[in-house]
Amino acid sequence: MATLLEASLKLVFAVGIRAALVVSGLFLLYVVIGISAVFLGWPALSYPIFSIEADPFFASGGAAVGLFIVQSSGAFVLYHILVGIEDDKSQLAILFGFISLGFGGALLRITLSQAIQVFLTLI
Repeated sequence: MATLLEASLKLVFAVGIRAALVVSGLFLLYVVIGISAVFLGWPALSYPIFSIEADPFFASGGAAVGLFIVQSSGAFVLYHILVGIEDDKSQLAILFGFISLGFGGALLRITLSQAIQVFLTLI
C-alpha cells in the first residue's frame, strides 16, 4: 500500500511542478507584455490591467499558479512525511515545502474568488 501511495505522490508532485512551471511562464509572459503595453502607451483595455478585481487574465493566471503550487508542495510534503525524516536535509525540505504550501494557499485566497467569478460569467 505504501508503495502505491508513494508512487502516486511522486506522480502528483511531478505533474504539479511541470504544470506550475508552464503556467508561471505564461503568467510571467502576460505580465511582461502588460508592462510593455503600459510603457509604450498601446491602446487602453476595457479593464485596468493587473487589477485582481477587474483583470480576468491576471486573476485566472494567479489562481492557476497558486493551484499548481499547492498541488505540488502538498504532494512533496506528504511524500517526505510518508518516507520519513532522516536528516537535516529532509527537515529543511519539509520546511520549504510548508513555506511554499503557505505561499500557494495565500495566492489562492487572494485570486480564487475573482477567477471563479470570471469563469461563471463565461458559462
